[in-house]
Order: sequence, then C-alpha cells, then structure tokens
Amino acid sequence: MDKRLLPILFWVISLPLSGQEITPRSQFHKDSVKIGEELPYSLWVRYPKNNDVAFPDSLFDFSPFELEKRDYFTTKSDSLESLDSVVYYFTTFEIDTVQYLTLPVFLINEYDSVTLYANTDSIILNQVVTTLPDSVAVMVNTDYQKVSLAFNYPYFTIGIIIFLLAALLVFLLFGKRIRQTIKVYWLTKRRKRFENTFNNLLADQPIAVERTLSMWKKYLEKLLSQPYTKLTSKEIVALSQQAEIADQLKFIDRHIYGGSKSADTKSAFEFLLTYSIEQFNNKIKEIKNG
Repeated sequence: MDKRLLPILFWVISLPLSGQEITPRSQFHKDSVKIGEELPYSLWVRYPKNNDVAFPDSLFDFSPFELEKRDYFTTKSDSLESLDSVVYYFTTFEIDTVQYLTLPVFLINEYDSVTLYANTDSIILNQVVTTLPDSVAVMVNTDYQKVSLAFNYPYFTIGIIIFLLAALLVFLLFGKRIRQTIKVYWLTKRRKRFENTFNNLLADQPIAVERTLSMWKKYLEKLLSQPYTKLTSKEIVALSQQAEIADQLKFIDRHIYGGSKSADTKSAFEFLLTYSIEQFNNKIKEIKNG
C-alpha cells in the first residue's frame, strides 16, 4: 500500500455519516499500472452500529482484475456508527487503456441482506509497447544448450515410501522363510569351508592331530551352540549320545597323550568329519521345520 495515500484515506473514511444514507467508498492507490504489476485498492463503509456488513471475498468476480491478496482492518466504532475497511491487491493482464472497477458491500439485516455499490474508480494502463512493427526479425539458434536436470524430490520421496511399504509387506509375509534361507546359506558356506580345510589337514603327512581336532571342536561349537572346545573326550561322548564316537576319540587321545602312531588316526578323523556333516544336516532340518 502506498503510504503517501494513508493520510488522505483515513481523512476520507473518518468523515461522519451525519444522518446520510450508507454509501461505500472505493479508491485505487495509483493513477496508472503496468500489466502484471500489483495494484492496491481500498474499499470502506460507515454504517449504523447495530448493523453488520460483509465485503467481497476471493470467490467474487473482480474482472478485469485478478485478486492476489487482501488486508482486513479491525472494525472501529463510536456510540452510533461503525467503520469497516479492506485493502485488495489486484493485478491486471487486460490491455484496455482505461480499466474500471466498482465493488459492493453487503449490509446484513435480520432476515436478508442489501447490496450497496461503491463509486466506480478507474486506472490507466501504462503501455510498455506502444507500436508493433510490421515484421519481426527472428534470430535462429539451433546450437545444443545443456540444461541441468532438476531432481524430483516429491517423486523420490514417494518412491522411498512405496519401497519401504513393499519391503515391510514382504517381510511380514515371507520374513520367516527369508531368515531361514539366509541362515541355511551361511551354514552351508561355513560347512563347505570347514570340510575343505579339514580334508586338506587330513591329506598332510603326518597329520597335525591337535590342530585338526581343535578345528573339529570349534566347528561343532558354532554349529550346535555347545562348548565343544571346553569339553573332554568323555564329555563329548556323553553330549553326543553316540557310542561309536568314543572309540574314534580314544584313538586320537592315544596319539596326543600316549605317543601312539596308530594308522587308525586318519580313519578316526574321517569318522569325526562324517559325524559333523550329520550334525549339519540335522541342523538344516531343524531350521526348515522351525
């Protein structure tokens, strides 16, 4: 709003009604405007205190102008009269040299309303282009111009949300099966690595008996979650509940502690390897049936 017009505006709207009829008043704040330029327009009215008034809102047809925003001012009243005012901010894209506007104020009674029109005010359109040439020289430029692509954050956010919802749905429907598949995959990979290394140790001559036995215990400890590395051979036999494993461990213990160089040591380790593979297969069945 043009501050230079404020003293004039408040002087005009502060004039008493003095028993005259209710007459809304309006005024553009400028004498001229350019196309697309914001144009303030004031509308005010004084009326008896016991009445109510309403001003045009954003649904009203302000042609030839387009409403950008509006500012309402607090009602001011004395013992007899009230004063209401609003400032509208318009733009125009019409090309008429002189453009006119008059707006109503609605006086609301107990059962109906009365439409009271303010005075008509006009605005002059500043013509930026006064004359048009008969022909226009067009410059052609077909060179490729690289334009940076704008990142579409709304679509990206929607995509992330859809992905998370889909992932949650898959997890709820197939989460157990997925966890089983992943666990079986890693157990199978660990078993293959153990079996290859174990066979390589058995292929060495002489066999590194203590290292091979320690490796076997560590593998079973991870596979079955039992403290095999801390158990004696007798305790391992009791835990496995298989009498056949007792003879094989006995051969190995004789080699470690008694200095025996029995040829059955390799076959004993081969039995332990077979036993560990059986435990692996039992573990896989347990996971799949769990």
